[in-house]
Amino acid sequence: MDRLLTLSEASTLLGVSPSTIRYWDRTGRIRCVRTAGGRRRVPEGEVVRLRGEAPVPVHRVVALYARVSSHDQKAKGDLDRQVLRLREGARAFSLPEPEHVITDVASGLSDKRKGLLRLMQLAEEGAVTDVVITCRDRLTRFGFSYLARYFDAFRVTVHVLNGEEDKKSLHEELVDDLLAIVTSFSGKLYGLRGHKKARELVARVKEVVQAEGDV
Repeated sequence: MDRLLTLSEASTLLGVSPSTIRYWDRTGRIRCVRTAGGRRRVPEGEVVRLRGEAPVPVHRVVALYARVSSHDQKAKGDLDRQVLRLREGARAFSLPEPEHVITDVASGLSDKRKGLLRLMQLAEEGAVTDVVITCRDRLTRFGFSYLARYFDAFRVTVHVLNGEEDKKSLHEELVDDLLAIVTSFSGKLYGLRGHKKARELVARVKEVVQAEGDV
């Protein structure tokens, strides 16, 4: 896979100044990527292209990302089954054996998932080229397009299996996500003194959602 070079490293290899590379990036002559902090990085393949050398074969590094929302789901084997499906899916995509298997036990609404943050760090470091997930909801419940653009900026391809998920598991995920939203908003609505009302509201929403799932 392409190693990401600093402007100083790339300018030395190309025999130009860092400011020239910045200008080339703005005008489209070279394609840079940016770190989370906004700093430019130059893919080694771009340097090879501009120097007229033979392209360096891309070494693909695959990461599997699996997520369940609760420890109960993990205990029932949902997480292990998901990882197994990802391994099979990676082979179906003709990808090499995964080097990273990253998992989370957390809501798809959470932006503090350790596994997801690690996956993003690997992308930023140029340490992964392909990510495989079973469906978009595994990566995030909302805003998938933003994360897809983030990975694309670091030349990481996200492969979605789009297979059928277990309906019961999906229902449990939906209940957990709805409860997380209701708990957050009810806490703000009723304040610290309103925990009893908040708990009553959450319990009522849970009853309604579960009743709908039994229909």
